[in-house]
Amino acid sequence: MQISLKLSDQLLTTAQTYAEKHGYGNLQDFIRELIREKLFENEEILSGFQTYAASEKSLGRAWLSKEEDDAWAHLQEKT
Repeated sequence: MQISLKLSDQLLTTAQTYAEKHGYGNLQDFIRELIREKLFENEEILSGFQTYAASEKSLGRAWLSKEEDDAWAHLQEKT
């Protein structure tokens, strides 16, 4: 399927510059990725929230322990 999209000269130039700067093969690839991000962003947010909600209580218990503090102590800055 093919669609036609009308953009102002300034928006087109800005989008082309962005696409080139960020490694897109062409403006069409950039637009495809934008559409995919918009279509699937809510699913990722929902999935992440569900994972967080399901694990919060369990992780809270594990993180609030001396063993966990000791395991991560080497990452703390020494002053």
